[in-house]
Amino acid sequence: MKVQVNGVANEVYVRGAGQPLLLLHGNPDSHLMWLPLIAKLRGNYHLIVPDLPGFGASEARADHSETTLKGMAEWVAHLLDALGVERPVDLLMHDFGGVYGLAFATTYPERVRRLIITNSVFQQDYRWHFWARVWRQPRLGELAMLLMGVPWLGKAMFSAALRSGGPGLSQRQITDAYRRFTPSVRQQALQLYRATDPGNFAGWETRMLVVTAEHPTLVLWGQRDPFIATRYADRFGASKVERFNEAGHWVVVEAADRVAPLIDAHLCDS
Repeated sequence: MKVQVNGVANEVYVRGAGQPLLLLHGNPDSHLMWLPLIAKLRGNYHLIVPDLPGFGASEARADHSETTLKGMAEWVAHLLDALGVERPVDLLMHDFGGVYGLAFATTYPERVRRLIITNSVFQQDYRWHFWARVWRQPRLGELAMLLMGVPWLGKAMFSAALRSGGPGLSQRQITDAYRRFTPSVRQQALQLYRATDPGNFAGWETRMLVVTAEHPTLVLWGQRDPFIATRYADRFGASKVERFNEAGHWVVVEAADRVAPLIDAHLCDS
């Protein structure tokens, strides 16, 4: 369904009528990333699964206001308001979805019940991986994204990066992700990486740790992630950290059968 948030249309997959569960994807994905995992969940959830601004079928504001930490927090809040969600939500976050979700939780802790963080970052001492450093550079980033659009070369580059980052991803999953990595999505990714400097997390990181100390928090971490070092799994103040040695950056996709029961247990534990 389409929902107007901050004056632009956002695509949101909504199902169920139980406890609100907001799932936030990262780059280069869309809400479709979550569907195989959702099929394995057994809890009674009101699923809210949006495409982030500029990704999938969601539009982005021309002023890029939704790529600041404050803007990310407000986008999540306005999305929930537009959907009429009044109960505190559970958050399941991955990659840049973790930045959106943790910015929201840090700004509106009263609107959050429980947290699940998977291979994301919210620490000011983080150092960008190779591709992020390329994309953050003016002109060089545009050139790299332009090459991503060349059918044979772009697909080869994209596939190599995803195979390295997610050794458990299937070729079909990689091919589908590349098909959705359109020129507009590539442009939004550039804007997002350039706006999200790790130094911006100063202050936010400290407040985030207060939130995770007060709300039950689970970290699910793929150990073979070349983009975010494994040590960051322990940096969210989570009450429990589960590591998956055979999975990479997309642990919720690569190890969905093992991850789903842990998610149900965390969210349904009274």
